[in-house]
Amino acid sequence: MREVLDFEYKSTSEFSQPVYNHSFLLRCTPENSKGQNVKVMASNTQIGSLQTAIDGFGNSTMFGLIKDYHNTFSVISSGRVEIDNSLTDKTFCPVFKYPSPLTMPNAELTDFAKTFAGISAEQTLKNLGAAVHDKIAYKPAVTSISTTSSEVFAQKSGVCQDLSHVLITCLRINGITARYVSGYVKGLKLSHAWTEAFYDGCWHAFDATENFFVTNGYIKIAHGRDAADCPLNRGIYYGNATETMNIEIEVK
Repeated sequence: MREVLDFEYKSTSEFSQPVYNHSFLLRCTPENSKGQNVKVMASNTQIGSLQTAIDGFGNSTMFGLIKDYHNTFSVISSGRVEIDNSLTDKTFCPVFKYPSPLTMPNAELTDFAKTFAGISAEQTLKNLGAAVHDKIAYKPAVTSISTTSSEVFAQKSGVCQDLSHVLITCLRINGITARYVSGYVKGLKLSHAWTEAFYDGCWHAFDATENFFVTNGYIKIAHGRDAADCPLNRGIYYGNATETMNIEIEVK
């Protein structure tokens, strides 16, 4: 099904003390890919100039350096994306077959994953997607960006990032190539995460948080082995300061 979605991403960082030589890397703009055509795009920062590049996984990135002292850093990115879910990405990459730092399996996860193996890759994805959805309760503020899938499975709670990590781990245990996806979803004010599995010659997107195959209202921003490969906003700076970041997203 074809649809056109408008999006706006806003992030504001406030530093407790002035910082300088602030290098930043952003993944907040949709990728141009099979089934997703970026029609209009505008991005800017409060201070600092932007350069663009494609990372090793094919994701669109923006980066820059702010040398001067500053207390705040803001980014606004907006645009229009045309989605056609009948077109699928067929680009296979073997790196997504193997465990990554946040998706290392353990004995408990391996036993769990093998229990839900189906007669086909599609059936296995459906079985595991539903099983992870039932097993891991959605609960904010109980995990961090460095929480592993094994830790999430043990505590049985987490957010969309964590459910995706558990599902990715389980799929790889069953020999199914899988990758982490970050993006925007209509009706959500924050970024979202889901999973893509490769079988029958193309990638299939499944949202374990909602327990369904991804269809309407989703804009893909980036993919990687796990969440560490595709953060929306990352930076380093000089200065003895703590950073507080606020992110707002709208899709309509």
